[in-house]
Amino acid sequence: MKHPIQKLAYDHTSKALYLAVGERIQKFDSVTGELRNQWIPPAQENREPEEPKVKKAKIDDNQHNVFRTLTCSPDGRYVVGSTDEQKSLVVLDADLLEVNIRNFPKRPSAIDITGDSSTVILGDKFGDVYAVPICDLVHPASAGLSKISEVSENESGSELEPILGHVSMLVDLLVTEDQRGMRHIISSDRDEHVRVTKYPESYIIERFCLGHEQFVSQLLIPKWSPNTLISGGGDDFLAHWDWTTGELLEKVDIHSLLYPNGSEEESEEVAVSGIWQVPERQLVIAYDETVKLLLIFKLHNEPRRLEYINSFSSSILDVAMTGENGEAWLSIDDPSDSHQLIRKFIISEQGELTPVDSELTQAISDKASFTIASRDDVVALHSIALLRKHAEH
Repeated sequence: MKHPIQKLAYDHTSKALYLAVGERIQKFDSVTGELRNQWIPPAQENREPEEPKVKKAKIDDNQHNVFRTLTCSPDGRYVVGSTDEQKSLVVLDADLLEVNIRNFPKRPSAIDITGDSSTVILGDKFGDVYAVPICDLVHPASAGLSKISEVSENESGSELEPILGHVSMLVDLLVTEDQRGMRHIISSDRDEHVRVTKYPESYIIERFCLGHEQFVSQLLIPKWSPNTLISGGGDDFLAHWDWTTGELLEKVDIHSLLYPNGSEEESEEVAVSGIWQVPERQLVIAYDETVKLLLIFKLHNEPRRLEYINSFSSSILDVAMTGENGEAWLSIDDPSDSHQLIRKFIISEQGELTPVDSELTQAISDKASFTIASRDDVVALHSIALLRKHAEH
């Protein structure tokens, strides 16, 4: 069997589709299905010597050092991701040539890139958030393999200071601007908090969006409604906010959609592991990893409300939108060798998903990933539900 594709990223400028497969990143032409390049972590002995600061795992541990985040810079020049065991921020150029790797004391849990493509905003599982200038990470091409830079656990302020912190595990974040052009970081944690912080003046907390009762694992600001924030996680609802005021506009029940014939038993829990947008259709889609159901909503501006319109059942790891004609790439977690690892769909105005380009997706599935002996060689990829705090804890 092949290793699942745990993360996807799509670059609108070059129409490149990036796949994170275990510890690897692959670049495909989304039009032809051609594998353009692949990045695999270099062996530890090929790196420049460095003074030990923190205890590090082996960089070639492909079973545990998987990519948990992956994104493209807005200008299309960089591909950025973060790994588990090595606790690394990996910055590559668009051709997957290594720019730099920076280690952190705690595992990164969320990343975003500022609109000018100058800075990576990274949050870790300790609750700290860092601003990492990409220009400081870029090394001349003649320098060869770049040295791993670090944020020391014992000297965390000596090289890179956190710009803000949560008292709980940080789960998601994003960088945005308000109508005045003022930038903000919106961050969420395991303790139901959603915080709006000025950036770069991150010592100023502008407001909290209060209303969640469980962990908040996903945040989304729709491109066509920049004052709107959609959040979800362990609650029975998606929260619909005006983040510029902190007003909770509505709680959209999803428990009844996931469990239409269910009761209030503890086993019927919600775990939203992804929220995405289809701007050209003005749709918001949310995925629950427990029921393995994709819920599709129409976001109305007048009045401001989310309307449920359809659902799609599949075991999904990630979704990447192209921004054209409702096109969406879905990473499918199916252990059967007879099924494709990745599929392409057209999402209609009514929220219906129609598979397209089967030959293209088969070509990518055939070239993507690598063979593993069994499912035991794959780390847990559906793990959002583990963030829930139960009474005994």
